[in-house]
Parts: sequence; structure tokens; C-alpha cells
Amino acid sequence: MGNAMPNRTGFVAATVAAGVCAALAVAAVVTAFDAQAAARPLPVHAALPVDARALHDGADPLALEQGRVYYVQLCMDCHGARGDGRGAWAYRVTPRPSNLTAARTQARSDAELFQIISEPRPGTPMLGFNRQLSESQRHQLVAYLRHLGGRS
Repeated sequence: MGNAMPNRTGFVAATVAAGVCAALAVAAVVTAFDAQAAARPLPVHAALPVDARALHDGADPLALEQGRVYYVQLCMDCHGARGDGRGAWAYRVTPRPSNLTAARTQARSDAELFQIISEPRPGTPMLGFNRQLSESQRHQLVAYLRHLGGRS
């Protein structure tokens, strides 16, 4: 009986060590993929003011800047500063936030994006902002989402 305890302790220590090694390996792989994605430059970063000189004709720089401010306050923690779905909370929620710069998202109509912003999305952590933002503010946010996707 006296010899059983050291064997069990050794087994537990080996199991914990193996788990730590596996976690480090997974973290290394995830970091490598994140580094590759982060190296890909995106034209817009929510932490920076909208550059009116870079806008297409007809884009309202004031509306885009206001939309950016709402984005930073309400969306950036999940969708990320570049709108790529890699915000600080992205890895803590299921399903993961959408990449707002992706062709699939940018292919949606303004009305669809407005609806998604306005109403909660069942089965997701996406909150609806119809009580926090006025209709005009939600339209400004839609315009900023278009800007993130390079369409302003």
C-alpha cells in the first residue's frame, strides 16, 4: 500500500505535464494563425478617425465618424478594431462574431444590416441596439460597416 501513493502522484504529475504541453502546443498554433491574419493589412482601423480625404464621392464623413464612434462603443469588443471578428471578446462567445469585412457580410443589403443591428440575433450573443441607438444612429453604423468593408 505504501508504494501505491508515489505511483499515483507520479501519474498525476505526468498527466498534468502532458496537459500543459498540449495547451502550449494549441496556443502556439493559434498564435501562428493569428499572426498571419494580423499581418494582412486592412484599410480601416476603428481606433483611428475616418480620413475624409480617402472617401468616395458622396460619402458623408461626419456620418461615418459618428458611426465609427458607435462602433467603438458597442461593436469593437466583439468584432474587432478592423471589423474582422477578432475583438477582445471574440474568443469568449459562441458562435464567434462575424467578420464584417467579409464578402458575405458586405453582400447584405443596408436594410438587412440595419435589421441585424436593431434586433437581437437568436442563438448568438449579438444584442439588438434599437433601444440604445436612434434610427439615424443605426443608419450611421451601417454606413460605417460599409466603410470597414471598403465600400465608402
